[in-house]
Amino acid sequence: MKKLSSALIALTFFSSGCAALVYQVVWQRYLFTGLGVDIDSVTLIVSSFMLGIGIGGALGGWLADRWPRERLRFYALAELGLAVIGFVSPWLFAAVQSLGSWGWSYGSVAFMAVLIVLVPTTIMGTTLPLLTMFFDESLTNVGVSVGMLYFFNTLGAAFGAWLTANILFMHWGLNTSAWTAAAINLGCFAATLLAAKLSRGHSANMTAHAAA
Repeated sequence: MKKLSSALIALTFFSSGCAALVYQVVWQRYLFTGLGVDIDSVTLIVSSFMLGIGIGGALGGWLADRWPRERLRFYALAELGLAVIGFVSPWLFAAVQSLGSWGWSYGSVAFMAVLIVLVPTTIMGTTLPLLTMFFDESLTNVGVSVGMLYFFNTLGAAFGAWLTANILFMHWGLNTSAWTAAAINLGCFAATLLAAKLSRGHSANMTAHAAA
């Protein structure tokens, strides 16, 4: 049960990395309309992603330490939150795109874009420390936990980049690409709930055997 639970979580982190890359490319394309296609807008968007992930990493570490028994639940909620944001993101970024036509300055539009991107990227950042501490309980080696999670997440991100360029953009367009990523996050949410149930069942069995 424990191995199956861990395998499910590893699969969700691969999938989550895939969805994150889809979001990054799609949201960058959305914001090009409002901010322009130049080095400044690309730097702003990528920096917002990195800032949000950094903030989320600190937040996720605090949550993992503060509520150790709720790590998988927090991770599941993070995936659900990303699914919701991903689903509504076409309308959010359409609103940002229209701000310039309403008389907003470039700086104001850029500020709103950063705020919108920071919310989901902060949520993304919480996932690694939450899962690192979850796996560390069974692997008892934080270096192995981080390395394994980075491997699956980076592999998923690479697949997401390929998927976006070769399939999603070519056949479905921006909005459907964002909704596809949201569906992936929703699947991660469901799989994490299943993994948490399996993990609790394993813990209950171990306790029963110990008592016997």
